[in-house]
Amino acid sequence: MIKLKQILSEILNTYSVEGYILSDRKENVSDINAQIRALEKVTIVDNITPEDYPQKENIEYTKIKIKFITHTNDPKQDIENFRKEILTSDEGNVRIAGVRSVKFNLDSLKRI
Repeated sequence: MIKLKQILSEILNTYSVEGYILSDRKENVSDINAQIRALEKVTIVDNITPEDYPQKENIEYTKIKIKFITHTNDPKQDIENFRKEILTSDEGNVRIAGVRSVKFNLDSLKRI
C-alpha cells in the first residue's frame, strides 16, 4: 500500500517548466543537461531549442523543459532552488561547468 501512495503522490506532484541556459560553447550541452538531470527532484530535461535560433560565437543558447517532482506545495521554490544549484556549489563556484546564466519562465509552470 505504501508503494501505491508513493506513486500517487508522485503523479499528483509532477510539474514541468521551461527555461533558458547560456553556456560556454566549450561545454557539451548534453553534458550540461545530464548534470541538471542529476539534481534532486528533477526527472527529465529536454532540449527544446529551435534549430534556427541564432547562436553567438562563444555562447550557446539552450531552451530546456524540465519535469520534476515536488514534495512541497510550492513548486516555485523548487525552481528557485534548481537555479541556485545549477549556478553555485557550497564553495561558491559554478556548480555545472560552462553555465553562465539560467532563467526559468514561471508562466510555463504547469502540473502534469
